[in-house]
Amino acid sequence: MRRALLVMLALASLAARAHVGPHPETGIALDQHPGARVPMTDAFVDSNGAHTTLGQAIGRKPTVLVMGYARCKDLCALTVPGAAEALDRAGLVPGRDYEAVFASIDPREDAATLAQVADRVPAADRVAWHMLGGDDRSVRALAEAVGFRYRYEPDRDAYAHPEGVAILSPDGVVSRYFFGVRFDSGDVRDALREAGRGRTGGLTQQLLLLCYHFDPATGRYTVRILDALRIVIGLCALGAMVYAWRLTRRARTPGGAA
Repeated sequence: MRRALLVMLALASLAARAHVGPHPETGIALDQHPGARVPMTDAFVDSNGAHTTLGQAIGRKPTVLVMGYARCKDLCALTVPGAAEALDRAGLVPGRDYEAVFASIDPREDAATLAQVADRVPAADRVAWHMLGGDDRSVRALAEAVGFRYRYEPDRDAYAHPEGVAILSPDGVVSRYFFGVRFDSGDVRDALREAGRGRTGGLTQQLLLLCYHFDPATGRYTVRILDALRIVIGLCALGAMVYAWRLTRRARTPGGAA
């Protein structure tokens, strides 16, 4: 059964890649750079309009780093709430056990725009969250350090980018990655504790989510991953039906094992 599920996931991955038209995902990825150090002194502005640095935001605590942009109308709106939910359920004290940083990849986003991202976090947890914006140089330096490869699409005034988070140690070293928009609270808790001890994790198996996909039929960017998830769900349901049928057949066969 396990082998069958792996095959179905592989097929779903191929199906997710197969489409007609332009490939906006070209060059877009979240490369894993465990052990890399992020720039700690580059200038940013937070959602209150105060000048700060990533080092000041981290504050010598293990940190969850989310990159995206506030104006995104696709999966970005889910990543910060997903990370906040996992942290809330992890049983950790915000501001004491961890910090969390949202870094905008759009250098045009100001403090007022960044404040909109803060509204996606439960009020009790906002003490740990820092919404940062910077100029193109600062943003790209941070993105390069963590392997966050994105591209601006001027025709659509939007960014193509991956979805996921990086876990940083208190001194700004990349420890581990999580991919997607929803995260297991236990895994996030363990990763933060390991990062707090200065330990660097290994590579994480990834199901990479891209924020949008160009649909040549409509001329718009759409959330392509939804189609992939529908395929995965359908294949898993089919696999469960086949597995149940095989169990029933074995039970009815004389001498068959249940």
